[in-house]
Amino acid sequence: MEIEGVFYFSNSSKSCPAKINIKSGHIKVISFDGNLLLETNKDYIRQDFVVPGLPTSIRFPNSSSFVPNDKYFKWPAESFLLNIPERLMNNLSSVVVIMLLCPLLLWFIIFKTVPAFAGNIAELIPEAPKATISERSLYFLGDYFLESDIDSMKRKEIETLFFETLNKLNVNKERYKLLFFKSESLGANAFALPDGTIILTDAMVNKLLTNPNALLAILLHEVGHVENNHGLELIIQSLGIGIIFTYLVGDVQGLTELITGSGIGISLVQTSFSREMEIEADKYSINSLESIGISKKEFIHAMEVALVKDGAENNNLFLEFLSTHPHTEKRIELAKEL
Repeated sequence: MEIEGVFYFSNSSKSCPAKINIKSGHIKVISFDGNLLLETNKDYIRQDFVVPGLPTSIRFPNSSSFVPNDKYFKWPAESFLLNIPERLMNNLSSVVVIMLLCPLLLWFIIFKTVPAFAGNIAELIPEAPKATISERSLYFLGDYFLESDIDSMKRKEIETLFFETLNKLNVNKERYKLLFFKSESLGANAFALPDGTIILTDAMVNKLLTNPNALLAILLHEVGHVENNHGLELIIQSLGIGIIFTYLVGDVQGLTELITGSGIGISLVQTSFSREMEIEADKYSINSLESIGISKKEFIHAMEVALVKDGAENNNLFLEFLSTHPHTEKRIELAKEL
């Protein structure tokens, strides 16, 4: 086989018209005036990617190269990978299908695969990392908290009722801690950290001050989040999605901050629990109350009084984003049906 083209010398801009003779796997590059420019085995050459409409060059071990005059010429024994661009150009329908499937695949990974794996991984995480995550979260939340104004005797009553209830439910009370803070920004709120720390704001306590069983229902809802590892699942989902987008956009610094810095606390507090997680925690609270002889009406009352936002809060987009209790009205209706 003989191919005409242009030979480019190694480490030089010099070139000359030449032809290649290929015989039994042996290659000779000869100039048009008959000089032998290069001789090698075809196993030592490297073919460039095939680009439709352009000649495909080959490169030799000494970095010299040869470009055929015929742009449609096909080198023998070409690699499948080298021909991918040409194959795609010749199969535009396949390209369109791939472009449509990629977003669907990304959606499936983010909203189905990552959450499914997050639940399994959360169950395997030991207590020490949970404590570290919770500590960082509390540090982040420090800007929103002031010292509680709730009377110490009242706080003691709430703690006693809470821990006695955990004993009745055969829940390990040693992993739980109850903290009280005043927060104008967060309003009436309660949320749990992965290590079992449960935070009550003064506004939440004051709304349910005359109904301790309703406040207990709120606390048991948060216990439901802890017992089902919902907080950890959220963090793992955030990290998983962060890794995916880091791979896509290359924001390695952002991912590092998410893993090691305040991003853990932010992802835990600022990410609302999913509707499924909230319902699961609601069921835990209602079932726990009924197992110790308290009606689910206490839970519904707590939801109606403490968690339904007033008009002023609804206008605050930051609080709406920060809230860990979305879909409250729907949850009340579901609770009534349980």
